[in-house]
Amino acid sequence: MNSLKKQYFPHFHPVIIFLYFCLILMIIMFSVNPIIRLMALIVGVFTQWRLVEKQQIKSDLKLFAIIFIFSMLGNFLFVHTGRTILFEWVISASKSYRFTWESLFYGISFGVMMCAIFIWFRLFSLCFDSEKILYLFGKRLPKVSLVLSMILRFIPLYQKEVDNIKLAQKGIGLNNEVEGRKKIEKEYQTFLSLFGWALEKSIITSDSMNSRGYGLKNRTQYQAYHIKRRDITLVLVSAILFSGVYLCSKSGGFSFYYYPRINLGIEEGVSLLGYISLGFLLCLPLLVELKEQVKWTYLEWKM
Repeated sequence: MNSLKKQYFPHFHPVIIFLYFCLILMIIMFSVNPIIRLMALIVGVFTQWRLVEKQQIKSDLKLFAIIFIFSMLGNFLFVHTGRTILFEWVISASKSYRFTWESLFYGISFGVMMCAIFIWFRLFSLCFDSEKILYLFGKRLPKVSLVLSMILRFIPLYQKEVDNIKLAQKGIGLNNEVEGRKKIEKEYQTFLSLFGWALEKSIITSDSMNSRGYGLKNRTQYQAYHIKRRDITLVLVSAILFSGVYLCSKSGGFSFYYYPRINLGIEEGVSLLGYISLGFLLCLPLLVELKEQVKWTYLEWKM
């Protein structure tokens, strides 16, 4: 399970947090502008650094490197559109492949987008636990919310159980440094043990949920959430910032073309407003953390 630092942003109302992350993920996924993707990636890494321990970030960086390299090379090797030719592979007089700067840059931009989406989904899972999912969708979509909450809960439990199984195997003398067929057999035994444990755990969870009246009409939530002044403030600030982003997008300030040549569309004044608004919109979790940290530091100093 991820080790979390002391954090304040997840304490906002679940509806506000859900809408905020949906908004950010939609901007990242539906935008082709590499500047927007890069901004989302950088701010996401800093936000994750604030909310998660550094060890978790190091393991994520390895995954990001793999995603980035595959995205970049995949587009560069299989898409031959663009006018800036880096080199050409001539097979015959009538057949050749051109490797262009535009396809390489699109692959880099796509890799940045994939890493940014992964980071913001991880931030969403950190701020939005199973209790909040049940609060939002438990009455309208009880089965879907139960599956989502179990996924969020069981992924870290699976990771912990795999560690326990490997520790037990080591305790009975199974060597962790085996190679070849022995290693495959060992991993297969680990999978069988984990599969049996998961089935048993799911049955226990299902019986427990039924016994507590999950899905009944009159069932109340374990934790009650109320709209507070800080939630309204966050909604207003987000709406103002998103208005700047939407205005810039509608006027073409975020336009970007990869083919046939790389071309960044800039509308004087509007583009600057759009990028500044987007930057503050992405930084809202960090700004909330900074505000609360300054507030508590001041109160401790005053005491």
